[in-house]
Amino acid sequence: MINNIICLLFNVRQIKKTFVIVLLGTALLHAIVLPGFSEDKNAHEQTRTFVWGEDVDVHINAPGKDLLDPDKETIIVFYALPAGNTIEWTIGKKMQADDDWHFDIQHIGAQTRFLRNILKDKNLIVIYIQPNYKGWQLYDDKHPDDFLPLIQQMTTDLLTPFKQFNYKVTLSGHSAGGSWVLRYLQGVKKIPKWVDRIVFIDSNYNYKYDAAHYDSLFVDFLMQRDDTRLCVMAYNDSVALYKGKSVVSAEGGTWWNTRYMLKRIKKQFHFIENSDNDMKRYNALSGRFQILLKENQTRAILHTLQVYKNGFIHSMLSGTKYEHAGYRYYGQPAYLDFIK
Repeated sequence: MINNIICLLFNVRQIKKTFVIVLLGTALLHAIVLPGFSEDKNAHEQTRTFVWGEDVDVHINAPGKDLLDPDKETIIVFYALPAGNTIEWTIGKKMQADDDWHFDIQHIGAQTRFLRNILKDKNLIVIYIQPNYKGWQLYDDKHPDDFLPLIQQMTTDLLTPFKQFNYKVTLSGHSAGGSWVLRYLQGVKKIPKWVDRIVFIDSNYNYKYDAAHYDSLFVDFLMQRDDTRLCVMAYNDSVALYKGKSVVSAEGGTWWNTRYMLKRIKKQFHFIENSDNDMKRYNALSGRFQILLKENQTRAILHTLQVYKNGFIHSMLSGTKYEHAGYRYYGQPAYLDFIK
């Protein structure tokens, strides 16, 4: 009897030990260390920073090796930065006494962590891009003969490390970063099938210069596929004042360009309007196409607040079942616990 009990206990221990070994083996099989990346174990992230070409700063943020799973669907976001901003400012951080205030105005890093907490069944990778002279509007001037093919090559090259993944790409940017998105679109006759989301966070300043081309792309992108999304955000910058002076001309800002886009593209889409004194909301294709126009009764500069107030989060979740999951666009920041 005693011998039987001892044998039973031994077998149970062996089963537990085997089970643990199997679990560890499975975890190791899914652990992916991306070549050239450094791991931040506290943030459960791996990152790489380098220069593409001769003048584009790149920072890639991916889930940590134990969270990056090749069996998951992967979302890769190209986030083109605003003029004058560094990548470090755009990522954001917990503020210390002597820190530059720019660290506390966008928090794309924390918003990304919030999104990863929501999208647990996906890998979310963000590629930050910024010319080292800190302005996409200057990129054309620096490369007058070949800026369009350069942007196409940049995109292809930066996706190469992730060819083992089943990925979809989001083209996104804030402020002058929108000129990178538009320049990418200007260089294609059809949006590639691996792009499934396009975002303008107060960034479509140059839409009017090639509106017919962009409209044609957007219509094909949204109408020929049912897995695509377009999210456009703007505020009434046409009345915004800085030291008593207008910050943009009547037709120079995103307010004018977005309303111009809406006027033109309404011919192709049926929009449902849901507006109040604070926000004009236009939704088409069951929310896959959203245009959000923030009113500005106080004539303030709300340019970066659109990002800070969950703008990046909403731009990535709009038109999905996760829209407004634990956050509201232009509400209180929902990601504060994720700031590192």
